[in-house]
Amino acid sequence: MKEKEVKIILIAAIVWALTPVARADSVQDLIRQGNRLYAGGNYADAIKDYDRALLDRPHIPEPKFNKANCCFQLGDLTRAIDLYNEVAADSKDMKLVEKAKYNLGNCYFQQGSKQKDSNLQKALEDLKTSIVCWRSALEINPQNQNAARNIEVARLTIKDIIDQINKQKEQQQLQKQLEELASRQKTLAQKTGQIKNDADAGKISPQQAEDSYEQQAREQSQIKDKTEQTMQQIQQQGAGDSPPPQMQKAASELQQAMNAQSDAEMQLKTPNGGAAREAEDKAAEHLDNALKELSQNNQQNQEQRQGKEQNQQPQVSDQSGQQQQQAEEKPSAAPDTTAQEILDKEQQEKEQRQILQLGGYQKVEKDW
Repeated sequence: MKEKEVKIILIAAIVWALTPVARADSVQDLIRQGNRLYAGGNYADAIKDYDRALLDRPHIPEPKFNKANCCFQLGDLTRAIDLYNEVAADSKDMKLVEKAKYNLGNCYFQQGSKQKDSNLQKALEDLKTSIVCWRSALEINPQNQNAARNIEVARLTIKDIIDQINKQKEQQQLQKQLEELASRQKTLAQKTGQIKNDADAGKISPQQAEDSYEQQAREQSQIKDKTEQTMQQIQQQGAGDSPPPQMQKAASELQQAMNAQSDAEMQLKTPNGGAAREAEDKAAEHLDNALKELSQNNQQNQEQRQGKEQNQQPQVSDQSGQQQQQAEEKPSAAPDTTAQEILDKEQQEKEQRQILQLGGYQKVEKDW
């Protein structure tokens, strides 16, 4: 799908009547020049002109708003957030305050979307903040449909993140359970081997050895029950039309571990310490294999989130930066960038990066 171009128009500074004409012209010229650079995508140089305008008129919010838009386009979200906050706090123009609040929501949304790969909790916090900002914009202008739509997009994204957090917790818990099971199984095997060695060396009587093996059998039964419970949990997580291969392999390894555990339990009750130790070692090996498969599955899930992440990005609300013939004429609002458009754009960029990394090519849509 061809990427949708979003044209963001800037805000013109309103020249105060008492400002000397020469100075006003200088500020207007700087803003017009900055706006031309912005329209051409030269955001870094546009910032320089807005900064020069702010040196002459540090208290007018419009160049600061335009500068914030440049920072947003350059990906400097931290600076953009600071500037939009200053505009929202200092401006007396409620339309401008509304747009600053709206764009603050966009910044936090995009910032949260970028955190989805590395820090789900931080992403969740930023997305919640984006909703707060858009609600503030709606309080000023209840007719701001983009803000209302963006809130719904953010809510869906938050739900997806919460689901991912819960799934991560479940997977981490399963991994921890497997680690504990493997450790218990190895300890049991070592103890069985020690009992056999002591019995063979005459350090303990046959009856003592038999009693110890019986205790080992009870411990092995408990480990087997826990292994079965873990296997069922893994099967539930992998349930669906296309269960992950690693989850299937992990469940298969656990089934083989249970078979070896049943054999070990039977040998301990015989008692046959040597055969029991061999079966216990085999069970521990299968538990290690299951743990490895589960770890790989968790890693693959993280990589898939990075590859398939849909960064839902809100629309940037910018006003016209074109200086009008009359200094007091109000700038007009431009179409906003929606949250969904931000997501779509970032998704397209990620897909393009993946194609380049694989050495492939991308089909170009004809624009003629």
